[in-house]
Amino acid sequence: MVGCLYKIISKALSLRLKKVISKVIDVRQSAFQQGRGLLDSVLVANEVLEEMKRRKKSCVVFKADFEKV
Repeated sequence: MVGCLYKIISKALSLRLKKVISKVIDVRQSAFQQGRGLLDSVLVANEVLEEMKRRKKSCVVFKADFEKV
């Protein structure tokens, strides 16, 4: 019964959070919103790098850890 109570509470909290999550998380962020996955940005970056290698063009890749910035 205890596990069931935790599931009910987490479901209620997630439904409430779902209503305001778009106001908390920026539209440019690629995760934590419906229809977006955690690996979307990684896949896009990988495709860009592969395309630059295929075309034999140079490019600059910049990665920032925003938590530390």
